[in-house]
Amino acid sequence: MSSQLINIINVPSDIGSVYAGKSRAPAALKEAGLQKRLQAGGWEITESTALSSGAAGWTSNAPGPNGARNEAATVKACAQVRKAVDDALAANGVGNRKSQPFQLILAGECMYCPAILSAYWQHLKGTDKRIGIIYMDADCDLYTPVEPGASGTIAGMTLTHLTLREGALESMKSFSRPDGTGVVDSSNIVLFGLNIDAPVNKRGHLGYLFDNNFRVATSQSVQKNPTKAAAAALEWMEDQVDYVFVHLDVDVIDPGLFPLAHLPNWTGLSFEAAMTALKAFLRSEKVVGLSVAEVNPDHDPGLKMTKQLVDNIVDGLKR
Repeated sequence: MSSQLINIINVPSDIGSVYAGKSRAPAALKEAGLQKRLQAGGWEITESTALSSGAAGWTSNAPGPNGARNEAATVKACAQVRKAVDDALAANGVGNRKSQPFQLILAGECMYCPAILSAYWQHLKGTDKRIGIIYMDADCDLYTPVEPGASGTIAGMTLTHLTLREGALESMKSFSRPDGTGVVDSSNIVLFGLNIDAPVNKRGHLGYLFDNNFRVATSQSVQKNPTKAAAAALEWMEDQVDYVFVHLDVDVIDPGLFPLAHLPNWTGLSFEAAMTALKAFLRSEKVVGLSVAEVNPDHDPGLKMTKQLVDNIVDGLKR
C-alpha cells in the first residue's frame, strides 16, 4: 500500500447478526485513535458514513418467507454500502495505486463484502482488470437461508452471496459482477485462517470448498507459520488478479487469547500471528482496500484490545 490518501467508510451495523454490539465498532475504532494515528503518520484522511439513516440496528425478527432475518433492511443497507464505494471509486478510481486513496471500510458485519466487491467489479467494467479478496475469517459463511441448522442471519451467508451459489437469496443477486455472476469464484479468493474444526463450518460447506478448488489456509497452518502462510496466499493471489481487497473478520483470532470478536470461534490463532499476516498483505502494491468487521466493543471495556488492533492496522499501512 503506497498511497498517502485514505478514504474511511463507516458502516455501523448489527442488522444481519445474531445479537447487537458491532454497530458501535466504527465509533470505538475512532475513540481508540485510528483516525488520529493515521493523520499523525502523514496520511490525508477523508471520511463518510455509508448508512444515511444512521446505524443499521439489530432486531430480533424471526426468519422471513425466504428464510433470512431482516432481509429487506439488510439488502437496503448493502445497497447503501455499494453506493458509498461506487462514489469513492468514481471520484478517485483504482488505477494508479501511488495516487489513489486506499479504501478503509469499518464495517460492523462481514456480509457487506459482496456489496463492496460488486462496486469494484462495476468500476472495472470494460477493462481486462480483475479484483480478488483475501478473506481472513474463521468461518466459511456458506449457509443458505433454508438449509437445516441455519439461523437465518445473513452475515452467516457471506460466501454464499459472494459466489452466488445455489441457494443464495434472490435479493442479494444484484451484488454481482456486471455479467450477473458472483463477485468471487475459486480463482480470486483465499480463505485465510479458516477454522476447520468449528461446528459452524459444516462438512457440506467444507466439501463445497474442496470440490470447487477453493484455496484455503487453515487457522492451524497460519498459527504454525504466519509469515510463510501469508506469503503463499499473497503470491498466489497476485498471480490471479490485478487488485486485491483484504477482509479482516476479527473472529479469525482465538477468543481465549483476544476476545474482541462478536462471536467466539476457537481457532487457535493468536492475535500476533493474525496481525503478522495482515501486515504482510498490506505491504502488497496490489492491495487497494481493507475492511474490518465483527469487532464488538462490548467485549472490550477501556478499549485496550481495540487500541492494539488500531496500532497494528496503522503499522501495516505504514509498510
